[in-house]
Amino acid sequence: MNILYVEDNKINAMVMDKMLSKNDAKVIIAENASKALNMVKEVSLDLILVDINLGLNQMDGCELLKHFKKLDMLKNIPMYAVTAYAMPGDSQRFIQLGFDKYFSKPVNFEKLLIAISKVKKSNVS
Repeated sequence: MNILYVEDNKINAMVMDKMLSKNDAKVIIAENASKALNMVKEVSLDLILVDINLGLNQMDGCELLKHFKKLDMLKNIPMYAVTAYAMPGDSQRFIQLGFDKYFSKPVNFEKLLIAISKVKKSNVS
């Protein structure tokens, strides 16, 4: 399973890579939106995880999602928000923007792995 993780924080990216790699996922990390937009054209993906805050003067995860949604090659690829935004209503707001799921940081890896296992099953059937 190929997962693109768009995350500007190297430690967060490393932790996610380590956790998902243990569970038979290949994690491709893009540290900004521009790199992510290039990577989706080069690699076949099963899932995209997007941080919302991608650094000062950078495109944020919500804007990146809009660009992803315009690409036919990503039409059937689930996209999850993975963010430190964890105020009441944030989950609903990100789902309304078009993310398929929302995970607040620190990520509950058990819940994330359950969601990923459903993506794996849908790719097999």
